[in-house]
Amino acid sequence: MPTKIRIDTLEIRSTSNLDELERFYCQNQQKVDFIDNLLELATLPESQKVTTWMIKRFLQDGNDIAPSQHAPILDLLQVVYHWEAKLHLLQILQYINIPKSRTEEIRILLMNWIVEKNKFLRAWAYHGLHYLQSGHPQYKEKIIPLLNEVYPKEVPSVKARIRKLLVEDEWQN
Repeated sequence: MPTKIRIDTLEIRSTSNLDELERFYCQNQQKVDFIDNLLELATLPESQKVTTWMIKRFLQDGNDIAPSQHAPILDLLQVVYHWEAKLHLLQILQYINIPKSRTEEIRILLMNWIVEKNKFLRAWAYHGLHYLQSGHPQYKEKIIPLLNEVYPKEVPSVKARIRKLLVEDEWQN
């Protein structure tokens, strides 16, 4: 029987202790139930920043997650409240297959996040929309014009993200 990872020993309310978080990640990331446990804990508000960061790190390290774990990650988009957890999930989105049955739900959520005050969330929400249209071309007619429309109005850091997405889209065509 797999052992549950312990996250309560971490300073969950703050990810400022990166050394401790890294140590925990390195000690646990090879466990079979690592992602399942993180997904379970990520539904708790007090652990969302830490768990979403670890899931993001796991995927960025080149690890794969089971297709059955994609839906719970998409579900988290609806329940996270902290901006850093939202950011982590937006950064994770590119590793997740979004089924056709959930595209409109995800599009609406991302459209709501592009009006956030936080420029990091806006930039990554635009990235999420671009990713959505790359896997579901029926959205291309809406999303590419939207990116072109908002580009001149955005702050420089968000403009840089949008510019990169638009260049990538031109290159793919």
